[in-house]
Amino acid sequence: MPHASKLLLLLCGVLLTSMAFAQRAFTITGRVKVEGGGLENTKVVVYKNGEKDRVLTSGLGKFNLDLMLNANYVLSFEKDGFVTKKLVFDTKVPADAAANGFSPFEFAVSLFKQYDDINIVVFNQPVGMIRYEASVDDFDYDTDYTKSIQSQLQTVMEQVEQKQAEEQQQAREQEKQAAEAAKAKAQAEAEAKKAAEAAKKEEAKRKAAEEAEAERLAAAERKAEAERKAAEARKAEEDRKAAAAAARSAPPPKPAAAVMSREEPPPPPPLPRVTRNALAARVVEGEDGRRTQNPVAGEEPSPVRPAQAQLGSEDRPEEPVHLAEVVREEELIVEPNKVMTVIRLEREGVSTEFKRIVHKWGGVFYFKNGDSCTREVYESEALATAE
Repeated sequence: MPHASKLLLLLCGVLLTSMAFAQRAFTITGRVKVEGGGLENTKVVVYKNGEKDRVLTSGLGKFNLDLMLNANYVLSFEKDGFVTKKLVFDTKVPADAAANGFSPFEFAVSLFKQYDDINIVVFNQPVGMIRYEASVDDFDYDTDYTKSIQSQLQTVMEQVEQKQAEEQQQAREQEKQAAEAAKAKAQAEAEAKKAAEAAKKEEAKRKAAEEAEAERLAAAERKAEAERKAAEARKAEEDRKAAAAAARSAPPPKPAAAVMSREEPPPPPPLPRVTRNALAARVVEGEDGRRTQNPVAGEEPSPVRPAQAQLGSEDRPEEPVHLAEVVREEELIVEPNKVMTVIRLEREGVSTEFKRIVHKWGGVFYFKNGDSCTREVYESEALATAE
């Protein structure tokens, strides 16, 4: 029994030692770099003993990973559009070496762009293998494995470097072209801006000149209208004074002379009616001879009254009405911003001026003697005389 107990204790000690040895970890520190790109969408897939163990997607610029001893790990560095690289970590170590522990293993992996015309079949196998090296009593690269693929890797990397150089040259050319295009665009924009500012200034200058010219014409029109009205007022005053003076110096009108009314002459009186004498007409019986008697004529008063002279007045014949002649003048004035029609009518020394102004922006205005009037007044008075 004592012997069996000792054997059992020995076995338990061995098992505990093996379990403690298996639980020890080997720490690695890695860095991932993407040539010509960033770390976004980059991942590190960790396989342990042929099975996926974990996936790292963040902090790949520098990351730490604990690998259990006595296992086989494959780290696959992946990014879409870039060549995938693999590293193998064989953590099998002697028991006495594990008791001393190991230094953290540092490494860096660089991913480059995948090119269709470059054969990358060499990257189907790991680019490096790390295992325990008894000569240094620590983990290190397997140099024999590295030498076996070194020439293939070198050939591929030379082709990749040539492609990268070509891309860099193209990128520089594109940058140069982009810079030249940007410079030309900026110059064109500056010239366009300068031209726009010059055009704006020219437009403002032209507009100011037009406004000044319009104001000058309006002032001239107002002045001419005021002078015309003043002249008409003076002429009207002179006409009034002349009419008053003529009225004072003219003789008083003569009264109308009496005119005898002419009447038709009266008709001639009728002949006197002859009446027979009864005695003469009767036959005297008992006498032989006949005896004639002169007829006795009698007169009756005439029923027609004699004409009498009467004083009266007869109507004067109507004098013909003479319409005053109208003198019409029409003038068409064309200016850059408006067209003006001026019609002047002169009747018996009185002048009337009508204006029709059509502006370029569409406005139409009518004036009579400088005052605004309606279209109906303009057409009925200014245009009626043209018919």
